[in-house]
Amino acid sequence: MKRIIFLLLFASSLTSVFGQTEKKLDAIGIETQLYPAGTMFNVKANWALGEKSSLIGKLGYNIARRQDFGEHDKEEGGGLGFALGYKRYFKDGHSGFFVDGRLGMWFLDIDWEDNNPSRQGNSDITVFQPTAGIGYDFLLKNDKIKLGVFVAFGYEVNMVTSGEEVGQGGISLVGLSVGFRL
Repeated sequence: MKRIIFLLLFASSLTSVFGQTEKKLDAIGIETQLYPAGTMFNVKANWALGEKSSLIGKLGYNIARRQDFGEHDKEEGGGLGFALGYKRYFKDGHSGFFVDGRLGMWFLDIDWEDNNPSRQGNSDITVFQPTAGIGYDFLLKNDKIKLGVFVAFGYEVNMVTSGEEVGQGGISLVGLSVGFRL
């Protein structure tokens, strides 16, 4: 129940922030984000807010392979999630260099093990992941295909944990996306 209430508050706050701006679906695509303890795969949509900015929505799956980066000797698992973000380009046309900010939520099922003493268990976590990044979007094939590269930095916060505590903390990401402009 706490998850549902938090998600509704989160979504309504973003709706109020972006609700007054005319939006146009600009592009749809896929994205991969690599980080030292895993990989995220997303489908995404971009809504143009003007000539230099976009609202971004993502749905995806996060494969966590934290090894011993967390609270236990081995942490592995994964789960579904989503992110909402804002991207600001340095020039008109929704291409070239950009900065962005994202707020993500991940619902992960993590299996963990400890070696000394030998024990294992499972934790379900709801992770809040704010990040900020910089990147470059290339336009290809008569400006119909958008290829993007980026780096981002942020923090993972375990908002809700069922089971023992597992890793959280700083995160660095490298990503690649490909999209089709509408």
